[in-house]
Amino acid sequence: MTAFFSALPAPAPDDILEVARLRTVLFTVATSVVAVVIFAGKPWSGGNTAALLSAVNLLTFAVHIVRHLDTGMARLLWWGFCLGVVELIADALCVRFTGTLDYRIAKSAMIWESPWWMPVAWMLVGTQIGYFGTRFIERFGLGRGAALSAVVGAVNIPFYEEMARYAHWWEYQFCRMLPGTHTPVYIVIAELVIGCALAPCARVALRGTSWRGATIAGIVAGIATIIGGLIGFGIAEGF
Repeated sequence: MTAFFSALPAPAPDDILEVARLRTVLFTVATSVVAVVIFAGKPWSGGNTAALLSAVNLLTFAVHIVRHLDTGMARLLWWGFCLGVVELIADALCVRFTGTLDYRIAKSAMIWESPWWMPVAWMLVGTQIGYFGTRFIERFGLGRGAALSAVVGAVNIPFYEEMARYAHWWEYQFCRMLPGTHTPVYIVIAELVIGCALAPCARVALRGTSWRGATIAGIVAGIATIIGGLIGFGIAEGF
């Protein structure tokens, strides 16, 4: 497995396209942070603002792809969308099986148990995490790079979970929370598992040349969200 990922090409750090990719991803991350801080606590915020943020970040990536003719980033986004579609199963398990996730606060039209914008939101978040994870792997190797991606995701999740609740996008209930927060312990554990899987899967989409490979990698990453959620819930709450 290590040999497979090592065989994928890695660009030079100062590659013009790679610099543009990094700037685009960082811009979408900054946009997300600023947006959730602005939307938090606003009575008019809900699924409408989540959809707006997704649209802005999607447009940012689209402009980058068109401007730089970046098929690698296009495949990475497609990978993220495949991930987001499969992740609907993970959402359904959190809503129905564990009874801990509640999307009613968003007041959005639903796809199964998730707001209609959730696959797109996961596509964008997956693209961000996947890109950083790819760079981590290329800098530190497969094992340490994937582990670093997992740690970064798990450390950041409390901020986003808190902001999502106060922006009225979703909320958790009936489960153990990190002290002084509204972030479930099992979600943090799940993010560790998910983060380990996202980095190598994303690298297949970004550095490879096959759309079929990107699709399969996206499905695998989506399955990782299901497995991660089950592992996290089993450890933190017990089945």
